[in-house]
Amino acid sequence: MKLKDRQPLQIRGKLVNLDKKGYGYETQNKVRILLLDMFNKAVADILAMKNPVRNIKVVRDEEKEPRVLSIEEQSAFFDTCKGTFYDNLFNVAISTGLRLGELYALEVEALDFEKKVIHITKSLSYQKFEGDTGKTFHMGKTKTKSSYRDVPMNRRCEIALKKQLLQKRVVSGRNGAKTLKGFENFIFTTKYDTPLNAQIYADAIKAIVEQINLMREELEQFETFSGHCFRHTFATRCFEAGIQPKTVQKYLGHATLQMTMDLYTHVLENHLSDEMDKLDSRLEMIELSSDDLAEQRFEREYRKQNEVLSSDKLVRIE
Repeated sequence: MKLKDRQPLQIRGKLVNLDKKGYGYETQNKVRILLLDMFNKAVADILAMKNPVRNIKVVRDEEKEPRVLSIEEQSAFFDTCKGTFYDNLFNVAISTGLRLGELYALEVEALDFEKKVIHITKSLSYQKFEGDTGKTFHMGKTKTKSSYRDVPMNRRCEIALKKQLLQKRVVSGRNGAKTLKGFENFIFTTKYDTPLNAQIYADAIKAIVEQINLMREELEQFETFSGHCFRHTFATRCFEAGIQPKTVQKYLGHATLQMTMDLYTHVLENHLSDEMDKLDSRLEMIELSSDDLAEQRFEREYRKQNEVLSSDKLVRIE
């Protein structure tokens, strides 16, 4: 089929076939990006009149494969966000795996710098409940009984929290502060000292991603993500570090271990594969060292035999 005859429907069909064959979001999206670039060049060279890929998007199936930052993406994001207003928030999010509402609801009383833990007991939501005239903030309990937990703070998290407390003091003292009554004690707020919500958080992340993409080619563009991605990334880094699933469950506040296992099946499978690679390497090393071991044994036995012979000669001389 000629390039000029390709239609968006056919492109979508190809991507659907990749999904049916078991290819994940990352592969599907790379194919889309490559096709987009190819047709852009075709249009530029007048080999096609339009780009059939331009308005096609690949939707990630969060239930199958939650968005997780790669090591390279995590490094790029946090290098770029250094010194920005929400830098401390991002660092705490990826260091603790807290849910969004739990992050927004953090108050000074929840921090125990002596024991290096954060006491999670509350969650903040922004929605319209029965009786509300519109969306508004509601402080409530955490998601489930198991969500009441103590989350350890590593050094990175501890420093980010201390810096944020200093920042909060500055923000609260500004003339333009618009603190809402009953919500004055939140650690993380907007620059106007008002509570956070999912849209504000998403916009803050998007601003950093856009800054990263200013210096990248189209094929290397950084995919934007939701605030919940920090939670998934935290869990993934835990598994990569060899932390046991039961411990990760407690960190995340999941009601059951099965919930954790189901959500991060792909991560655990990759981790198990990596662990098996380590075993293979170990077995290979042992196999390769068998010759060395045989030689060492020979040297020991040969030396022992010579010592016996030498001893026998001494006896005869005497």
